[in-house]
Amino acid sequence: MNKLSKASIAVASLLATTLVSAASLDFREEYKHGGEERAGRIKISGGVGNHYFGVEAKHSGELNDLERGDNEFEYGYNWNIDKQLRIQTAMPITFGNGNVTYKPQVRVQYKFENGLVTKLRYRHEFREYSGDNTTTGRDGEKHSSVNKSKITGNLDYNWNNFQLGFEANYSEDFFSEKWKVGNGDGTYEWDYNFKIGYKEKDWSWRPYIELGNVQCNSACAAEGDDSKRQLRSRIGITYSF
Repeated sequence: MNKLSKASIAVASLLATTLVSAASLDFREEYKHGGEERAGRIKISGGVGNHYFGVEAKHSGELNDLERGDNEFEYGYNWNIDKQLRIQTAMPITFGNGNVTYKPQVRVQYKFENGLVTKLRYRHEFREYSGDNTTTGRDGEKHSSVNKSKITGNLDYNWNNFQLGFEANYSEDFFSEKWKVGNGDGTYEWDYNFKIGYKEKDWSWRPYIELGNVQCNSACAAEGDDSKRQLRSRIGITYSF
């Protein structure tokens, strides 16, 4: 972990424990069935007024043999137009192994009178590689910086003590056509995910499960079948304080 990511995590953790009016701590583990891969994350997030922020630390592998993954810091602001319409602007920054990814984004959220919440987000990701690190693009060349677009749609609804959610993502490098995403020719990548959580009114804990249809990678894609999909199962719990 570089000095910048350490500093970001330390600052955000301090804010989350001293200044926030509300905060949450989320633990999540996942399993990709096709490639038999395990991963997880720990995330702490909170807010002060219309400001919100979060810190996320990822890992991979079995619980008894974990490997450190990426770390992410996010800061955002809520623009409340009225009781139903909200616009969120944010800047997540992900610190990876030999690269940093900046993710400016804007999300429009609308809550219907029946409680259904719809969200649409546009995110543009700029990845910068450090030192001699590079990535191979769709053009077969080595690149020290790439960028891509990501569009995300959400539907969320609370029914009694259940929280129901659906999310769909589409990612592609529309502009420079360099960033290779997904499999096959690397042009685009998509996924969708269902989520269900449960929380009583007087509970601080909220357990949840997720089932997603995601792109298969080299660990599970059959030779000559790069379009293969796989099931991703997640289980997690969120503590609010």
